[in-house]
Formats: sequence, structure tokens, C-alpha cells
Amino acid sequence: MQTLSGQKKITINQSDKSKSIEAFYQNGRLLQTNSFVRGHNSFHESIDDFQAFSLRLKWHTNSSKLWEQVYNNPEYGIGFFMGNFDHSPELGNPIAVYGFFSSPIFKTNNFSINYDAGFGLTFNWESFELGQNANNIAIGAEQSVYIDLGLKLKYQLSENWSIGAGVSFTHFSNGALKKPNMGINTLAPKLLLSYDIIRNQKNIINDKIPPFQPKNNLSVSSYFGLKNVLYEGNDVDTTVANKGVYYPIYGLSNVIERQLTYKSKIGLGMTFGYFGAANSILTAKNGKLIKNNASLKDGFEISIFPSYELLVCKVSLVIQPGLYIYRRKYENQTPRFYQRIGLKYNFWSKYFVGINLHAYNFYVSDYIEWHIGCCF
Repeated sequence: MQTLSGQKKITINQSDKSKSIEAFYQNGRLLQTNSFVRGHNSFHESIDDFQAFSLRLKWHTNSSKLWEQVYNNPEYGIGFFMGNFDHSPELGNPIAVYGFFSSPIFKTNNFSINYDAGFGLTFNWESFELGQNANNIAIGAEQSVYIDLGLKLKYQLSENWSIGAGVSFTHFSNGALKKPNMGINTLAPKLLLSYDIIRNQKNIINDKIPPFQPKNNLSVSSYFGLKNVLYEGNDVDTTVANKGVYYPIYGLSNVIERQLTYKSKIGLGMTFGYFGAANSILTAKNGKLIKNNASLKDGFEISIFPSYELLVCKVSLVIQPGLYIYRRKYENQTPRFYQRIGLKYNFWSKYFVGINLHAYNFYVSDYIEWHIGCCF
């Protein structure tokens, strides 16, 4: 880890960092991104309204590390989320556990503007099921991913109390691990109240952050995923049809990157992949589903993409909009232009693992990629 010039030597343990409890309430709207929320449900009404409550435990960084200074002493922690929708009998009342990161864009002694990012797992959905909840094409499983992005204004009322307001976009999806999975998307304002249970102002003082020296690298990773396909016939049990089958997805991704700052990398990449569901025929025999994976020739794909990576300590947010430049035609083919967004964790200096959501039309999940790779 690069050190800082002019650094005052103060030993700070994790227990020395300030800790807060924060609660926020939201009341907003569902984005009408699929037919289920637009009214194709048992109530024959659009699902418009959404409200939620969240409780967070957060730690305040204190400039003891370079990345903390680069991000202007951000906050991070864990949160518990409870949501409620119109027509909850068909959707359920989701509960999420998530980690979050919040960094100031602008701040004074008592006021700050911050951006928030949260990522976790959601439970307690009433998911799609043939014969019982067949209208719910939005959520295909009882579990999903929770992704939350937002902005907030925060004001320090007193030594320990803060209030604030903001807005956030929240996406619920299982990454198409279980179909159908059109997802739930919400946009909602929020009000928050925060209390510092441990307040410590012991910060390391630095003359300045050292200039960053740009550098180049080649990132190479292999990935694996699964594509869920449901059976549309009526000659098998509904449980079997609802489960469907899983086709393999795997490949190799290569990115030539240049790290411009402590925070950002840009690059250009190419993926060579295999899509097992291409031109595959799903049939049934004796109550069981029979799949035939695509041949290597039929399933082979090549795509190119620009890449952006936001670096926060050892964790990175990866954004890669891509374009297929070669693949064979097959039925129900997704658009040539796709979007990949994910998280990457760096370890042992040059190795990393990651998880990416592969989507199209900017909101429809196609499948999840699990990556392991190395930087040269």
C-alpha cells in the first residue's frame, strides 16, 4: 500500500473508528418495466407504490489509509432492509441484508452531499410458480440480489445526531439464475436519522495525497455461469416444468487497462465464450426434461467492450457495455448489445475473483458470470 508524504504517525485500531446507527424511511414508486407490475396480475391493477425501512450500522473512516483520504473519509457498514409493495400477496414482503459504502462529494463541518451504494441478498419473496403465482414474471425465486444506488444530503444537528434526505434507485433480481426474472425496480425519496454511538475525531493529518503515476496492465479471467430455461409443454409435472433446466456458459475475458487515478481504470476488452443454450432443443420423456447442450460451433461467441473500473481499496465496481461481433443465429436470441456490471475483489497483489451480471436492454438480467483471474 502506497504511503503518504508528511504523514503524522498515529496508531489507530478498528475499535477507534467512529460508529453510528442510521435509520431511513422510503416511500416511492415502482418503475413499470414489465407486464406484471403494469397490471397483468390477479388484481388487474398496476403496482405503483412502494415503501421501505432500513437500519444500518456504519463505521466512519479516519484517514489512516490512503484510499480513505482519496474518498474523503467515507463510511461503510451493514444494513437490514424491509420493503412493502401494493398487492403484496403476489410479491411478498422482501427482507434484505446488505453491505454499503457512502462517500462525500462535498462537505463542510456540518453539511455533506454523499453518494451511496449498497449490495446484498433479499429473502421472503412470493415467487413465480405455475398454477399458483403464474402472473409474477418479475421474481422467479424466493431469494434475489439487492442493489441500491443513491444520493443523500446530511446535516449534523449536534455532536451525536444527524438528519438527512435523499433519493435512491433499487433493483431486485436473481440474475436469471431462476426464470422468469424481469426484476423489480424502484425509485424513492428517503428521510434518515443517524446517531453516533462512538464518536472519535482522531484523524491522521497529511500534507497532501501523493500524485498518482498512471500504469498499464493486462487483465485475464476465466468465467462460468448457468442459463435457466423453462419448459413450455404440459406433459410434465408443474414442479418439473417450473424448475426447468440449466445450460452451461463459460469463456475467457481479456482487458487491456490503464489506471489513470487512484480511483479509476479504463480499458478495452474482448471475450471468447460458449453459450450452451444456443440452438438447443428442450424435450420431455417419462416425466423428465431432456436437454441437449449446443455444440461448440453453435455456442461459440466473440464480443468486444470498453471497460471502466471504480477502485475502492481491494474492491472494484466493474462496468462493461459490450457488443457481440460473432455468434450464430438461434431462436429467442438476445440483442447484440449487452451490459455487464459487477464486483471484483483483489487479493495477493495481482489475483482477483468477481461476479458480474450479464444483462440486455439495460434492465433485463440474462445470467450471472463468476470470474477468477490475474493482472499482468
